[in-house]
Amino acid sequence: MKYNLETLLSAKKFVPHFERRKGADPLSLGPVSVEFHWTSACNYDCVHCSYGNRRKKYLRVSDEQIESTIDDLLSLGVKSAYLAGGGEPTMVKNWDKYAGKLLDNGVEVALVTNGIAIKDADVPLLRRFNYIAVSIYSTNEEHYKAITGSDQFKKQFQLPNMVKGNGSNVVVGARCVINRVNHREVADVYKNAMASGFDYVIFIPAIDYEKKGLEFSEAEAAQIRADLEGNIDIFDPKTTNVRSILNRGLHHYAAKDYRIGIEPPPDSCASIMTRATAWINYDGGVYLCQPHIGNERYCIGNLNNARFKDVWNSPRHREVILALNGNYAAGVCANCRCIEYNRQAGMYLSGQVQLGDCPDDALI
Repeated sequence: MKYNLETLLSAKKFVPHFERRKGADPLSLGPVSVEFHWTSACNYDCVHCSYGNRRKKYLRVSDEQIESTIDDLLSLGVKSAYLAGGGEPTMVKNWDKYAGKLLDNGVEVALVTNGIAIKDADVPLLRRFNYIAVSIYSTNEEHYKAITGSDQFKKQFQLPNMVKGNGSNVVVGARCVINRVNHREVADVYKNAMASGFDYVIFIPAIDYEKKGLEFSEAEAAQIRADLEGNIDIFDPKTTNVRSILNRGLHHYAAKDYRIGIEPPPDSCASIMTRATAWINYDGGVYLCQPHIGNERYCIGNLNNARFKDVWNSPRHREVILALNGNYAAGVCANCRCIEYNRQAGMYLSGQVQLGDCPDDALI
């Protein structure tokens, strides 16, 4: 089956959820989608890791907390779940059992993984997932080792052949962080990923969250642009975002003021106000915005002190919403996919986006 990256990852998929929820009492709403960062342990040690310093604490949400949180999410009507970052989600014992319970209860599930710990026994389960996003880094074994600290070079491209087939519609994509080691390899990584059966490849210029000196020099940035522009004809926009990141000046997120073009200027985040998303961190913290994970100022509660159902829509939750809406209205939000969700909601309200043109995808 052929997929179109622009449809798969379109921010328009927020609009149907926004329409269904925009008139509802917020206190009656559970999250549409939740992202579990349930461990800080990882079998990679990537040079560009945005969780690098935080991972050194080797924290994880307990089995009891995971089980009770899944029960709470099901009771709140959650539609989708990402098993994702912090560390490597498949390093948690019984991760497959937890994923299976979500799937058995009609929840759409996506996995963000480096694929190293995936076993043949996991394949039947993975074929039930909606999306699997695999971290890949290099077609050069020495570069791969330098980036990840791992000796599993060949395994990074194997997952599509493992899970595709037997009637499964699982989408298997690749994510490659462009860093100072692999920045000359984008074209080669793309070609190898396509030949290996990946449905798409997302390239993400490294973001220096922890101020570790990851920024490209001007010379490196110029070389990346030249390489991408020189190979532009090989990059199919249906299977990669290369043209988009070129248009954004090698930024993963748009650098312009997100308030421009939305009338009236926003005073609140539509994603937060409609209770669309939640992130659960490996220290037990529950957050409403990915860029703020780990910042106690924006933590709505902690699973070490209370169950998810008691944290969600609590007075503390509403207090954090006020602070985040203040940030959003001031134009200081950054590196958050909900920014584009807000833009699409604004365009929908102004008639620039039609509901029938928006994919109804629970994984937002």
